[in-house]
Formats: sequence, C-alpha cells, structure tokens
Amino acid sequence: MFSVIFYYKATNTYALNVLIGAIQEKIDSPDLEIILANRVDNLITAIRDARSKGRKVLTGWSFYSPHYAKCIADLKTVKQAIADQEVIHLAGGVHATAEPESTLSAGFDYVAVGESEKTIVAVVQNLLAGKTIETVKGIARLRNGKLISNGPGELIDLDEFPPMAPKFPRVNPIEITRGCVYACSFCQTPFMFKARFRHRSVNHVCEYVAFMMNEGAKDVRFITPTSLSYGSADESVNLEKIEHLLRSVHGAIAGRGRIFFGTFPSEVRPEHVTPEALRIIKKYCHNDNILMGAQSGSLTMLDRLHRGHDVKCIQRAVRYCIEEGFLPNVDFIFGLPGETREDIRASLALADELTAMGARIHGHTFMPLPGTPLKNAPAGHVDNETLSHLHKLVAKGKLYGQWNEQTEIAHTLASRRSV
Repeated sequence: MFSVIFYYKATNTYALNVLIGAIQEKIDSPDLEIILANRVDNLITAIRDARSKGRKVLTGWSFYSPHYAKCIADLKTVKQAIADQEVIHLAGGVHATAEPESTLSAGFDYVAVGESEKTIVAVVQNLLAGKTIETVKGIARLRNGKLISNGPGELIDLDEFPPMAPKFPRVNPIEITRGCVYACSFCQTPFMFKARFRHRSVNHVCEYVAFMMNEGAKDVRFITPTSLSYGSADESVNLEKIEHLLRSVHGAIAGRGRIFFGTFPSEVRPEHVTPEALRIIKKYCHNDNILMGAQSGSLTMLDRLHRGHDVKCIQRAVRYCIEEGFLPNVDFIFGLPGETREDIRASLALADELTAMGARIHGHTFMPLPGTPLKNAPAGHVDNETLSHLHKLVAKGKLYGQWNEQTEIAHTLASRRSV
C-alpha cells in the first residue's frame, strides 16, 4: 500500500496536475492513493494518517525559483513534525532541475531532473513493487555529500500524456507547446525543455477541451512559451496550423465556453504579430487583449538578451493590436544586468510611447534565475529615477505588475548562490 502526497500550492497546480495525470494514465493499482495537501498542516496530517495505516509515503514537491525559499522552509517544518516517520521527499520543477545539489542539500531525498512525466511514473511503479528508485532515469540524489545523477528525464511526446488530471478530476490550461527555439538569456524554459518546439496535436487538444466542457469549465486557455509558434518548427509563423487549432477548439467547445489565445498564461512575440494573425484570434477567441514580450526599449539590451527582434517590431506589433481592437499588454524587465542610463531611458521612452498609443506595460524586475545564462548576474535593482517614472505610469493606469515583490525575490536568489 502506497500514498503519493503532493504539496498542492496555487503556484504549482498546473505542473502537479500533469504529473497526477501521468500517474493515472500509466498506473492502475488498488494499492495506490494520491492525496493533495494545500497547506503545511494538511501535509503533515496526511503523512501521519497514511503512515498510521501502514502505507509507504512519497511526498511530491514542484516549485519555481521565486518560491524556492518558502518551500524549503515548509519542508523543514514538515520534517520536524514527522521526524518519527519514514517518508521520501521528492522535488521537481525548473528550480530543482537547475540546482539539484542545493535542492538536495536543503533536505529533499531525491530530485527529478528535467521533464518528469516518465520519471514520476517509474518512481511510483518501483515503489509499488518494493524496488529502489535510485536507478530511475531522471533521478538525482546525494551520496556522502556528492551529487549522483541518472541524467535528465526522457523528453516526451505531448500526446502520450494528458495535459491535466482527468481522472481526479483536475482541469487547467492546456499545454500545446513545450520547448522553445528562442534562447532568451533570462528565461529558464529553453534550458530545461531544450531549444526546439514540441506541439500537442489538435486532436489531443480537442479531446481535453471537450472533457473540460463536460466538467463545467467555461474558459479554455493555453500554456506555450510563444503562442504564435504553434505548429512551427522554427522562427516562422504557420497561420494555417494556428487557425486549424483554434477552429477545432471552437468546434469542441460547441458554444459552451470561451477561448483565450495569446494572453495569460502565455504570450506572443512581437515580430509574430500581424493583422492576419490578430484577425484569426479575433475570429475564434474571446480575449480583448494580447500579452507580448518586449523586455527592453534598448536595441543594445535586446541583442544582449538574445531576444531576436528589434524595437521597431515592438512598435509595429502594438500598432497592429490597437488597429485590430486588442489592448496590448507589453512585458518590460527593469533592472537588467549591464544596463546603462541610456538603456534605461530608452526603455522608459518606449514605455511612454506605447502607452500613449493605448498599450499597458506589464512590469517586472530582473531575477537571476538558476539554469539561465544570467544566473550569476546581480539581482535586479530599480533606481529611484526609474521608480518615479513607473509610479507615474501606475497612477495613470498604464502600468501593472509585481516588480516590487520581484526585487526582493531577486536579492534572495542572488544571496542563495553563496549558500
């Protein structure tokens, strides 16, 4: 008898739903139960209850770098509370993949490195059979303080696994593309999932759209690093395949819900935005806004970040959005490493220009994320002159975001590099 207890926080539900779906897709055993715990006290109670019934226990954790410190604190609380219990603690996600040794040193027994669908299935199968998980591909551990890794988990065909947990049931935005051919130096995605696109088939997407509608969901959203790259193998845009996807999803919804594409929790690249693309989105979708990544108004910084587009692309994309009736929400990162005063002023000038056109700025503070080329860069710092400018945009309703919170997170990430 075996229990998998996931620490199911709001920041990790999408990732854990996929793992739960993978387990249920591949394992059918009366000896297995899956439990969700959304608070530390619930996790402790679930562990004690399972152990009191004689069940073996694996706790599953998944977190992004900004949430790492809180998860480590929660793990410490759990381990202190159940010190008398035999439990395996397994961590996964982009942070654990990028920093397996420090994650293990913080108290986890094992780390799942890379994509984890096949890894978690193999782990659960081994534990059910009473076997060790130390030989599972994708698993890393410490032995006498030294990192022992079996390499990253196997890259998957997205159609092999559900994009959610349909048997639980749990629904969430559907991941339609994994991996990214753009190697932006601040982003973890291409360095965890490889610099190529893998797309979920339209038929597979529609299967789960229909399931969501039957479960009472009203909105269909998508997870992808770049929405207008669906169906493409490279930097090109394939409008035929994008329209096929959206038209098919529209049919699967059958008037029971709404489609959101090119907006949260995904975005578009500015050079992909054309009137033709926007008209396709307008034809099938319900979003009145488009989220696009600009990141900087300085061509020097765009080149340094390996963005692959220039400032004119951003200006043109915003103009197209306005002309086609969409509100452009434009990502900017402030406090980028190596910025000069000239670079900062170029960004602020572009932000002013775009908001005057009718856009909103979605502000971020640079965070040196593990696993990226900028992982060792200084924490993002927004100087007083820039802050004053941003506050004026906020007062006009032209700027939103969590750049203040991200400043603190950035310094936490930087400080942990020496731990």
